[in-house]
Amino acid sequence: MNVVIAKPQRDDKREAILSIARQVFMEEGYAAASMSTIATRLGGSKGTLYNYFRSKAELFVAVIQHQCDLSQEELFDVPHPDLRTYLTQLAGRFARLMLSEDVLTMHRIVVAEAVRFPEIGRALYEAGPKRGKARMIAYFEQAIAEGRLKRCDCGRAAEQAMELTLAGLYRRRLWNVGPPPTEAEIDANVQAGVETFMAAFGV
Repeated sequence: MNVVIAKPQRDDKREAILSIARQVFMEEGYAAASMSTIATRLGGSKGTLYNYFRSKAELFVAVIQHQCDLSQEELFDVPHPDLRTYLTQLAGRFARLMLSEDVLTMHRIVVAEAVRFPEIGRALYEAGPKRGKARMIAYFEQAIAEGRLKRCDCGRAAEQAMELTLAGLYRRRLWNVGPPPTEAEIDANVQAGVETFMAAFGV
């Protein structure tokens, strides 16, 4: 007898709520956004929202986690075994993601609200930077075992790699200082960061 294993069903209603909620939060900010506004745009009632999420904070955290899930898969789909190529491709994707208007807007909202709602800051950190760091640590540990990377504190090396990628670009954009960097400026920053990292940790 053949046994058919059912795939987890996609919850279209929940995804629709997350999509609409993300739009409202991005347009109005966390404090100004309301469950009533989100329900109206969704075409339902607040009761429908509360069936899925007990509070606005819980909904915002879910929006963050969902967006980070999508970003993680796009970022780390870099199977190339060559360390320099891997870092260059990953850093290029990472820089463009972090400098995108959507991510910058979300980060500005979180920074503005994290003191009053620490769960929001924690959600962004754990769903984004913490997970990304863990994946980089795993790659670096393998590279060390294969003799492609010097022995080092892989956690610190991962954080330094991410910071080098954004050096001189991210904070200016976060604070809206000057125009967005060009593609050539991003590429130059990525290349400089990779060269610095390889000089310190490459073999």
